Amino acid sequence: MTTAILFDVDGTLVDTPAGMTTVLRTVVTEHGRSATDEQIRRTVGRPLTASCATLLALPADHPDVARAADRVRELFTETVIPSAARLVFPGVPELLAELRDRGHPLGVVTSKVRRSAVELLAATGLLDAFDTLSCHGMAERGKPHADLALLAADALGAPPARCVVVGDAVDDVRMANSAGMAAFGVTTGVATRIELLLAGARAVFAGPVALRAALLTDTAHRSVPLDLSQR
Repeated sequence: MTTAILFDVDGTLVDTPAGMTTVLRTVVTEHGRSATDEQIRRTVGRPLTASCATLLALPADHPDVARAADRVRELFTETVIPSAARLVFPGVPELLAELRDRGHPLGVVTSKVRRSAVELLAATGLLDAFDTLSCHGMAERGKPHADLALLAADALGAPPARCVVVGDAVDDVRMANSAGMAAFGVTTGVATRIELLLAGARAVFAGPVALRAALLTDTAHRSVPLDLSQR
C-alpha cells in the first residue's frame, strides 16, 4: 500500500512556536512566575497542561494549571489565530497537495486537543488536506508514547510499518519509534538537528522543500545510517 504520512502541527507545518512562546510568557507572568525564553520554548509542542505545570512549578492537577491552560488557549485564539494563514511554512500546502495527488493517506498527530487543532488548521487553510486528526486526549497516552500515532494509523487503515511521522520535536521521533514507524525530523521548530537524530530520526531536513524528495521516494522504507552532518 502507499505510505501514510503523519504530521505534527506546531513547528512542523505552521510556525507557531514563537507565538506560543509569547502567550506562555504572558500567562506565566500573570501567575506571578518567571521563566526564560529557552525554558518556555522547550515546552512548546507538549500537551498544554504539562507545559503550564512545568512553567508554574505546580502539579498537573492543580487548579491554577487548568486556569493557566484555558488562558493560554484564549490568548492563542486572540493573538495567533488571526495571522495563522501567514505562519504556514513555505512549501507546505504544495507538499500536502502533491502527497494527496499521489495517493498518500495523510494524518495529523498533535499534542493539541482536537478543538484547538481544528481551529488552527482551519485558520491556516490546511484542515481539508488531512484524512484524520489524532489529538491529545483521544488516546490513553500522548507523545512520546505510541498511542496517538497508532490511532492515526488505524484510522487510515495503514500498518505501522507503512507509516512515516514528520515532526520537529524529540517526542515526535520517540513516538514514531515506539509505534514502529519511520521518523523524519525538521529543524523548523523546537529541537535541533542533533537532538532529532540522536532521538532516532531516520533523517532531518531544513523544511518542506528538502523533505519533499524524501517523502516522494522510498527513503522512508530504507535503513538510513545516523547522519550528524548538514542535510
